[in-house]
Amino acid sequence: MNNLKRWAFLFLGLVPVMISMTTCAPKADIPPDETDYVAWTGISGFEQPVWSPDGTMLALKEFKDPQAQEHTRLFLYAFDHQQTIPITGTMRDYRAISWSPDSLKLVVAKINERKYGKDIQVVDLRTGQITTIGFGEGAAWSPDGQSIAIYLGPKTNTSQGQFSIHLVRPDGILIKTIPLPIAPTPITWYDEYDGMSWAPDSQWIALSIMHWSSDNKVAGDVYVIDVNGDKFRQITTEGWNREPTWSPDGKTIAYIAMAPASIFGRVYLVRPDGSCTSLLSGALMAQSLSWSPDGNQIAYEYKNGVYILDFKKKLTSGSLLYASCR
Repeated sequence: MNNLKRWAFLFLGLVPVMISMTTCAPKADIPPDETDYVAWTGISGFEQPVWSPDGTMLALKEFKDPQAQEHTRLFLYAFDHQQTIPITGTMRDYRAISWSPDSLKLVVAKINERKYGKDIQVVDLRTGQITTIGFGEGAAWSPDGQSIAIYLGPKTNTSQGQFSIHLVRPDGILIKTIPLPIAPTPITWYDEYDGMSWAPDSQWIALSIMHWSSDNKVAGDVYVIDVNGDKFRQITTEGWNREPTWSPDGKTIAYIAMAPASIFGRVYLVRPDGSCTSLLSGALMAQSLSWSPDGNQIAYEYKNGVYILDFKKKLTSGSLLYASCR
C-alpha cells in the first residue's frame, strides 16, 4: 500500500469497500465493436472518474438519483487493491473534481444551498481537512501546482453578465482575473459551467459552457484561452459539446458531443487549434472523461459504470481517423 492509501486509511479512519471485478455490478455495457479496446473496471454506482496524476487511483463521485435530492460522497478507487475508499461525509453535491499534481489533494466544487454557484474547496487526503478557498461554478488545479482556475459565469460573477476565470493560489489568494470574451446569451437563456481542463504546460485552459433556454433548448461549446487572456478561440461549433479534457502530451482535447434527448454523448477528439475534429467511436457513449497520466488510456463513465478505453491501442489499430492528425 503506498503512502497516500495508508494516509487515507489511518488518518481518515475509513473502511475500504471491496469492489469485485465480476459480481459487484450489472453486466458491463461495452459496444460490440469496442470489445478489443474497452475494459470494464467493475465499478458501478459512481460517476465523474478523474485519474490521479500518479496513475494509481481514480477520484469518483457517488451516484444518486438527482430527482431524489439525496446526498453524495467522494471516493477514491485504488487500482492495485480494487477498492473504493470514501473520503468525505455526505454532502449536498460535488462537481468539478480535480487533483493536485502531487496526488495528495483534490479541489472540488460543492453546491452552496444558500445561493447560486458552488463553494470551491480543497480536500487534503492526508488529514481529511476541507478548506473553502473561493466561490464559483467549477475549478481545476494547474499541472504545475501553482494555481487553481475558478470559473465564474453571469450568475456568479461580481461583474454582472460577464464570463471569467479567476486564477488563485492553492490557499485562495487571487493571482489574476481572465475575462472571457463570450457574448451574453439572450435573457431567456441560462449559462452554466460544463467542464474545464488545463493544458499540461499550465499555459492554456480548455473549458465548456452550456447554454439552455426556458423552453429546454440546449447548446454548448468548448473554448481555449491562454493564461494571459490574449488568445481565445472557440473550437466547437454545433450542438452541445462539454467536458473537455486535455491529453497529457498537449496534442489533443477530448470532449463529449451530447446526443439529442440523452444524458450521454459521443467522444470526439480535436487539436487545441480547433482542427482535425474526429469521432473516437461511433458506438461508444459517455458522460465524463479523464486521461491516464501517460496518455495511453481514457477513463469514462456510462450509465454509472466506469470503463477504461485503450487509446494507444485504438490509435495504432488503423480504425481511428484521428491517427493521421497526430
